[in-house]
Amino acid sequence: MKDPIYKILLLEEDTTLLKKIQQLLTLHNYEIITCTSAEEGIYMSRQYKPDLVVCGVKLRGGSGFHFLMELRNDHTLQHIPFIFISGKDGKEDMRMGMNLGADDFLTKPFKSKELIMSIKSRLIRFTFYNIQQRDRKHTTIVSMPVIAPEIHNKLSKTEFRIMQMIAEGMSTKEIAQALNISIKTVENHRHNISKKLNLTGHNSLIKYAIKNLTQQYRILS
Repeated sequence: MKDPIYKILLLEEDTTLLKKIQQLLTLHNYEIITCTSAEEGIYMSRQYKPDLVVCGVKLRGGSGFHFLMELRNDHTLQHIPFIFISGKDGKEDMRMGMNLGADDFLTKPFKSKELIMSIKSRLIRFTFYNIQQRDRKHTTIVSMPVIAPEIHNKLSKTEFRIMQMIAEGMSTKEIAQALNISIKTVENHRHNISKKLNLTGHNSLIKYAIKNLTQQYRILS
């Protein structure tokens, strides 16, 4: 097995679920750091500087919301991608999590593929963030997109831009803010893109975007 490329901090009060997710992510070659409380999570974040956080809404001695606020208020940790997992099918929890700066929100029971796909798409953005933070005085970043020909032929300029943002791991809310349009408009664009590309299923558009529009970066010193 190859050495793990990314470190993921996993917080969950349910130790049985914690172990199941840990086993799943380990099989996908991620290095996993686990804890069950918000206080411990902050310590682990500062100690190990994870590449991504997967966190339950309920934690021992606190909540995932409190942990996320602490993370976003720390300038050394605030850029870390954050995925919530919740046992509730509650829109209020989802809204609160996204408003606090979460990148995604999965409701239990979720499929393993959903979690893995969410992690992969967020790590694409994290990798690009790290590249951008390098010393630009001595580094030139050249992007070389791998683009399927049918994408340009079938999509409008706006739809193509939205596809790029999806490939970068941006949420519907983030896309709406970046393009200064409503969330409903973004959802309509996503629906039209899926229809034009004959894509079906909740995650099919994300998978297609990552596969066909992922930017490959060459670092030139």
